[in-house]
Amino acid sequence: MMTESLPANVLAALDILVLEQVNGQSFKIVGTIPTWFTHLCPQITTHLEPHWITEHLPFLSNFLTDAAQFWYENQSGLYKSGLWCEHDAQNQEIHLEASALTLGTKKILLIQSSIANYQELVSLIQKARESTLDFIDERKQTSESIMKTTFYDALTGLPNQTYFLIQLAHAFEQYKRQENYHFAILVINIDRFQSINDCFGRLAGDQLLISIAWRLKNCLPESTLFARLSGDEFIILLDHLDDVSSALLMANQISAELISPFSLNGQALSITVSIGISLTLMAYDRAEDLLRDANTAVHYAKDRGRGNYIVFDPTMHARAVRLLKLENDLKRALQEQELNLFFQPIVCLADQRIVGFEALLRWIHPRLGLVSPLEFIPIAEETGLIIDIDHWMLKEACFRIQQWRQFTEEPLSISVNFSAKQFDTSDLISQVQHVLRQTGIEPEQLMIEIQESILFNQATTALETLQQLHKMGVSLCIDDFGAGYASLQCLQQLPVDTLKIDRSFIKQLDADHLDLVRSIIELAHDLGINVMAKGVETPVQRRFLLDLGCQEAQGHLFSRPVDGQVALQLLHDKSINGVRDY
Repeated sequence: MMTESLPANVLAALDILVLEQVNGQSFKIVGTIPTWFTHLCPQITTHLEPHWITEHLPFLSNFLTDAAQFWYENQSGLYKSGLWCEHDAQNQEIHLEASALTLGTKKILLIQSSIANYQELVSLIQKARESTLDFIDERKQTSESIMKTTFYDALTGLPNQTYFLIQLAHAFEQYKRQENYHFAILVINIDRFQSINDCFGRLAGDQLLISIAWRLKNCLPESTLFARLSGDEFIILLDHLDDVSSALLMANQISAELISPFSLNGQALSITVSIGISLTLMAYDRAEDLLRDANTAVHYAKDRGRGNYIVFDPTMHARAVRLLKLENDLKRALQEQELNLFFQPIVCLADQRIVGFEALLRWIHPRLGLVSPLEFIPIAEETGLIIDIDHWMLKEACFRIQQWRQFTEEPLSISVNFSAKQFDTSDLISQVQHVLRQTGIEPEQLMIEIQESILFNQATTALETLQQLHKMGVSLCIDDFGAGYASLQCLQQLPVDTLKIDRSFIKQLDADHLDLVRSIIELAHDLGINVMAKGVETPVQRRFLLDLGCQEAQGHLFSRPVDGQVALQLLHDKSINGVRDY
């Protein structure tokens, strides 16, 4: 009998509920019924029918589908487990772990719970094994345990990265020996998984990983190697490949299998995955390069948005190598002064008089020539180099505007963009103060431009820093207004002096978009905020904006970004009339 090997007192001490399958479907409770289970299900009998389980224990009903498959495979000495979080009648959280085992000829479910203060998942099977070593030969148990720990993932029960790499090496040897043997690797990354952990907690995230693993495993051919790499990444080795269409079909099948929502803490949750694919059809000399390229492809898939799959292309690797080299070159460029500032005039729309300049960063690479900011700025932000670059840019821009003051009697300002990374630093205010003293310009001459996203991603920190800058007399501008998420409430809270309307609105400035631009301008004026238009390219756009009450603008109609020497010449000309070509 079960109780001979799992005594009632041991079961009670471990707070374990033991269910033994009878008659193919129904279950009977063996041993002591834990208190937590009666809290979860006050009215209970010792025999549980499938319909009762479905109604009262939906988490267990779902798990039984996977347990049935495990029992069918009849893997002696192994087990399958699942994790859930339920609420009892008093709405108290009950964290559950269920495991399916085969003990002799019996099909057993073990369920353990911990009520409140659940700091760490406790291995139910580890405790159970301490009381059931007489079921399994000690030598075999030790061997299987070592095998399991070494080659299988503790959470999902899938093969782990170590096992996968061994099988990948075997497959690659076969690929090298047999001319017509090909295979593919599919790396599967769950989209926005960190957000799921943040919203539901890590325990729920682990439950989701288990559910995804089992759902995908059940949809794949039995011979297909399916493993968990780490974290939220899984991997498939698809062998005996004829062409790329087989891999694409597999990616489609995986995406389709995940369309149905998962149940997480009683909520329906839809997920998508990004998939990167590499194939031996492209010819490889090393197995690890296949894995590298599949990972590269999955990053490209994620960059395109959620739910995409991409087959690796050699240009992806070339770009990855280029970006890595650019990162190293950018560090050198900052030290060896390869970075330059260009300046785009800001004009008064009424008379096209220059009232200031926006400083724009340019990189003249000694070998590659002009490198687009769209390419190197993200690298600088990711590596943290943007902090030093922004500081250099601020100092250089303020120094230039101080030099140019002698060439105009009009007040002249300089606009400098600040990265969101700047608001992670503790000495931003002191840096700005030091640059102002060092260059000798007045705080009112400096305008700092920020993106709308900063207001949301770092709202509290950004607000405090911006308020301190404003008290110093520095002007503040929200760049590309309308393209992000800034709200009326944010504008009321922030010490903003200028809104710079995003160029996309100006480009489409016609009868259909006039009302939107007019609303932005009226909103700004009601709050006492100056309005500047970005990307003005035609006289018609200028006239529209002037009629709507916009005060200032910049764009190719007045001048493209130019170097310091040309910017000084523009100041000599006093005002700008039409597009200037330099």
